[in-house]
Amino acid sequence: MVSVVRSFVKSWALSALIVLAFAGAANAAGNALESDAEKAELVAELAVRDSVMAIHDSVCIVEKKALRSDLEIERAKCENWEQSYNTLKKNNETCAKALSVAVQASQEQVEKQKAKEKEKEKSDVVMQSASMAASFGLGMLIMWLILD
Repeated sequence: MVSVVRSFVKSWALSALIVLAFAGAANAAGNALESDAEKAELVAELAVRDSVMAIHDSVCIVEKKALRSDLEIERAKCENWEQSYNTLKKNNETCAKALSVAVQASQEQVEKQKAKEKEKEKSDVVMQSASMAASFGLGMLIMWLILD
């Protein structure tokens, strides 16, 4: 909305300046400034032109300051976003490393548990075999004693 008003003021000021310039030029060429009244009118027209130009300059200065302010705000936002991105990236890398270590530790624990289970199974098989062999040997001894 402000930019529409600014462009309207700029176009109006430029149009007024052009009209005043042509009117002043035509008047000056036609009458060659014959009277003091015409001179005063020309001075008044120049004063109007100067005030229009001053307003135009003021509008341009205000617009320039506003654009610089907007640019500074955007730069600050960009720096903030970049800093946030770098922080998130660092946090993500830290979490990924921690997760990797946790997964590796979990895998090692599972492998140790499997090794213990295999060792226990082997131990159980040996115990069963020894128990069966002892039972068989004892049975043979009893049979030998009975039959003998």
